[in-house]
Amino acid sequence: MKKVLFTVGLLIMSFAFIACDDDDDKEISVDNLPTNVQTFLQTHFASQEVRMVEKDNDSYDVYLINGFEIEFTLSGEWDDIDGRGQQIPASIVALIPTNIPTYIATNYPNQFIVEINKEHFGYEIDLNNNLELEFDTEGNFLRID
Repeated sequence: MKKVLFTVGLLIMSFAFIACDDDDDKEISVDNLPTNVQTFLQTHFASQEVRMVEKDNDSYDVYLINGFEIEFTLSGEWDDIDGRGQQIPASIVALIPTNIPTYIATNYPNQFIVEINKEHFGYEIDLNNNLELEFDTEGNFLRID
């Protein structure tokens, strides 16, 4: 009897997990992205082919053939740029406060930025040595995360 109850419990739990799946990602074409997202991609990644675009409840996730992953809000503003270990292009670094690249060049001269993530406090910057730096919205260094 205990085995039957245990088995029934497992079945109920597995159905509960399936019902809670909130993965609403839907693959879309580049043409269905907001104009400002398309412009951003053409400006900063003109030579890169888009491998896939997913839209979910709060963002667009763009995957480039070179491995870069870029997340945009539904209004088309970039939110996260992940080079997956590759250096973020200078044209994108120019979009963040100048204090940030200056701080990195001064304090980590042999490192480069591999990810930029906009946060509620400002920016989280990942370097190629796996160091995560946090800066406020003005680009002032806050801490190492």
